[in-house]
Amino acid sequence: MREIEFRGKEKDNDEWIYGSLLIDETQNSYVIVDNQEGIGREVNPETIGQYTGLKDKNGKKIYEGDVVKVFISGKWWIAKIIYEHSGFTIDVTNNKELEFGRRGIIERLTEVIGNIWDNPELLKEEL
Repeated sequence: MREIEFRGKEKDNDEWIYGSLLIDETQNSYVIVDNQEGIGREVNPETIGQYTGLKDKNGKKIYEGDVVKVFISGKWWIAKIIYEHSGFTIDVTNNKELEFGRRGIIERLTEVIGNIWDNPELLKEEL
């Protein structure tokens, strides 16, 4: 069974919270209940990203919004992880899109190097 987990930056202190997502549409509130503490914290909705169910070559969880180095067709690329058309996709910085493909290839040849909120400058780099 796939692990369902979200992350988002807490509104009060800009720290990352990991856990279950609760949405209160009447209050326009987005809360992530921390899996470790069991405490819900309101997060900035623009920073919410879902865990893809995959880990990078170092065993780090890959989330929507992560910036990764990925080895494709004999070359390293900088890409961001997006959710589109009912699945997670790698969006390479030169606008060429590649789907995740087989899980083993992504785990072996992908490395999380940051995310689009904390490290937006990474998307401008070339390898």
